[in-house]
Amino acid sequence: MENSKGLFVRGSTGLVREAGFVDAVSVNVANMSVGAALGTVGFTLASLPTVSGVNLVAASIIAFTLSIPQIITYTTLTKHIPRTGGDYVWLTRAFGAKLAWLVFGLALGFVIESLVYYSLIAIAGVDQLSLILPLLGVNIAITPVESIVFSIALFAIIVAVNIMGTKYGIRLMTGLTLFSILSLILSFLVLFLTPRVKIIEAVSSLLPNGYTYSKVASQYTGPYFALGPTIMMLPFFAIYIYPWLNAGPAMSSEIKGRRAVSLNVPTAALLTMLLATIGFTAMYHALGFNFVTAALSNPSINGTVNYWTIAMAASSNPVLAWIIGIGSVTWNLAILAYGAIIVVRYWFAMSFDRVLPSFLTYLSPRFGSPIYAHLLDLTITSILITLAGVFYGTFTALYGAVVEALLYYMAIGAAAVVIGIKGAGLMSLSKPGKAALAVSGMLQAAVMGFLTYQFLEYPSIWGGNPLAYGVEAAAVLIGIVLYFVSRELNRRRLGIDIALTYTEIPPE
Repeated sequence: MENSKGLFVRGSTGLVREAGFVDAVSVNVANMSVGAALGTVGFTLASLPTVSGVNLVAASIIAFTLSIPQIITYTTLTKHIPRTGGDYVWLTRAFGAKLAWLVFGLALGFVIESLVYYSLIAIAGVDQLSLILPLLGVNIAITPVESIVFSIALFAIIVAVNIMGTKYGIRLMTGLTLFSILSLILSFLVLFLTPRVKIIEAVSSLLPNGYTYSKVASQYTGPYFALGPTIMMLPFFAIYIYPWLNAGPAMSSEIKGRRAVSLNVPTAALLTMLLATIGFTAMYHALGFNFVTAALSNPSINGTVNYWTIAMAASSNPVLAWIIGIGSVTWNLAILAYGAIIVVRYWFAMSFDRVLPSFLTYLSPRFGSPIYAHLLDLTITSILITLAGVFYGTFTALYGAVVEALLYYMAIGAAAVVIGIKGAGLMSLSKPGKAALAVSGMLQAAVMGFLTYQFLEYPSIWGGNPLAYGVEAAAVLIGIVLYFVSRELNRRRLGIDIALTYTEIPPE
């Protein structure tokens, strides 16, 4: 029942603990998008000024190492402040009432950035489907309009499952993620165990006319590793993989068991690092460093040759090819399935604080799900999918929108420093624990600052354009305006200053 006089909409969220440890790890793995990263890395390599010395295995390990402070920060805060909305709650409570307007704007911008990403992933999933079907003997051409309609339909089905019950949405996400991981492991076995001669013969059939394996491999003459060019790839991993640890924490109040709450972030981060690093290693092992680097960085080739098509061609087995091919698509579906769960948790938390309309916290008596929050998610994402399909020139056109997410994660690092130094009345930690949290927060903020610099310094590579930056700047400004409007409305109608909600931890 809604409380018209309390700081929060009601005395408890009403959400039920439906997620186990495997679910919590799966939602983080889906969030970290390793399957999509393996399939699209060629588009980024083709944009670099040089690929000489770019080693994807080394880049993955370096990126993971730089994410360790964030892993510590998120693990600590999730363990001690497990609430719906996760890092949104930590950020707003650390900075309190005075900066509530700014941090809410950052948080809303982060959510909108996530929706932009999901719209691109939806279209990328359909594109991947159109790419693998001919390899499976199914020749179907998908037009741009059909791609938009199909993408929206896929997301609508996922949202409908979540509306029918949170547990069904969680099971769908976990099932898609586990199948995707299985397909990836099978692809590892194919690429590591199949003789290179057979893989070269199979992959040669994917090359455009006029290209051969030896001709492509001979186009690369650089070293196996150079630090500078490899560091240039870090923003790619920031777009897809290592900073994206917020999914489990955002639904932490719905996770069963303290150990599952505490361990889901580091477990998912380590598992994802292994999957990504082994994936890049498998490509190099199967086809050689020179060929992989030259092929993936060649725009004439990387439209048909990527990690997944290589593994499918190398399998030489229709059943394996189907499993691997379907897995390449379910990685994208898993991202959409996790997004349908997690973005709604942010809408819910913001509404629970009375900043967004309270109807977004409504739980269906029949299904027990936040039905209106899901419908809002579907509406906005459908609009973005349509805009992405009609107006965005390439898949990388909105990479630059990730800058807002990096600034958000930088702010989370700063929030961890505040909590670690001042305590902020939010959690009880020993002095060494507070010091460790403050240090990890500072390092996290520094890493995010460096990644932001890379994005802004090389806009032509990372989608830095007025469209990408404009979308996120507008989202932050809208968030700030919404906060002030909501504050005034709540003050007039209920006599409540919503700034005070940011001084208290919300109920579970």
